[in-house]
Amino acid sequence: MRLDLTINDFVFQTLQNKQLILYAPGFRRPFIHVPDMPRGLLFALEHFDAMNDQVFNIGHESMNYTKEGIANLIKQRIAEVGNDADHRDCEVSYEKVRQVGFETSITLERGLDELIQGMQVVSRVNPYSNI
Repeated sequence: MRLDLTINDFVFQTLQNKQLILYAPGFRRPFIHVPDMPRGLLFALEHFDAMNDQVFNIGHESMNYTKEGIANLIKQRIAEVGNDADHRDCEVSYEKVRQVGFETSITLERGLDELIQGMQVVSRVNPYSNI
């Protein structure tokens, strides 16, 4: 598990430290659940003629969240939240891939619930490494 990714880090910090220090709360991040990525690749292979020689973002606009929005979703589920030092700010359009028929299937909320459940058993021996 990569703890340098925004949601993973936020959940881990909240569960382990009982706080989250949030920097640049209005900065946005695009998210997609892991199972939707291979679905997107298979979709591209199955729709090769429509997608050939083009670039597509795989995802959905409903998954563009601010860091504060992510923290609030975690707070609803855990009750204690803080912040992040990651200063990237991006929002992604998925209209093009949707026009050829791809839709994600897993919401950020569902992914958070899965991550929170899984993180209950995670401990990091070396605080400067990923798990």
